[in-house]
Amino acid sequence: MHATTGLRCESRGAGRERRRGAALAAGAIALLLIFGGLRGALADASTVLMHRVERALRANDNLNGAMCYTAAPGVIVLYGRVFDDTDRRLAEATAGNVRGVQRVVNTLRTTTGKWLEEEERINDTLQLNDLQGVGARVVGPDVYLSGTVTSEAEKQRAARVVASVSHLQVNNMIWVQPGSLF
Repeated sequence: MHATTGLRCESRGAGRERRRGAALAAGAIALLLIFGGLRGALADASTVLMHRVERALRANDNLNGAMCYTAAPGVIVLYGRVFDDTDRRLAEATAGNVRGVQRVVNTLRTTTGKWLEEEERINDTLQLNDLQGVGARVVGPDVYLSGTVTSEAEKQRAARVVASVSHLQVNNMIWVQPGSLF
């Protein structure tokens, strides 16, 4: 304290230190605001990109089951289910053509793949039940049975076997051809 005025006096060095500390604090705050703003801007840009890709996918009715999210700036991940491999490739090309997309990770599954799995399971079950002349084809919510058996009872048994292992609608188009009498 100054003896005559009662005011506090600082040495030049202490004032400089205080100003330098204030300047460093202001600089640190500015950097936090800038980087925080950049992080927010990157998140906003990723969201905008994701919405652009979603709009492009919705423009084609074949791609309604395709959804997406951004994994990193410019990287789009496709997920969901589309009809077949043609639609899967179409979704990937559609997303890749959107401005700002640098890479597309395609994890889409196909409905036909699910159909094939169900079809294999049904055909295996038919074989295990000694129905060698009967085959199944799955298309959407339906299973179509075809082939030849020797009696109406065998035809009905094939339909029951399929109904016991699948929730699909059974369309029984099996031919009954009686075996040789001799």
